[in-house]
Amino acid sequence: MVLGDGLPALQTVNIISEPSTGGDPGVAYCVAWTGSGTGNGASRDAVLLMNAPGYQCGADLVNPAGTQDVLGDYAVVFYDTEQDCTPLYPGTRLTYPAVLDYSSLGDQEPPKYVCLTEHVGA
Repeated sequence: MVLGDGLPALQTVNIISEPSTGGDPGVAYCVAWTGSGTGNGASRDAVLLMNAPGYQCGADLVNPAGTQDVLGDYAVVFYDTEQDCTPLYPGTRLTYPAVLDYSSLGDQEPPKYVCLTEHVGA
């Protein structure tokens, strides 16, 4: 979904499963779409994965500049506020802001804001 100003709208991603441990240095995160959600484009269900092969991922978590930068050996891709997400390769991949909602897991983890870059094509 794109807003009138051409910027992608914030999407909600319902995390239905996540890794049991935190990330190690240099870990990369992605989401695997489960095919379920609200069906209106505003919300999708996904599994949060760490260091998964690309073919398992529907979208990568990237920083607002569209890369997986590392800060002190850790990838910085989770934020407390919405980010202005910029495509790494304009016109070739859809990069948009999203909020990860962990409420379906039953824990008290607050929502995290991310930038997602969709995998497109084969």
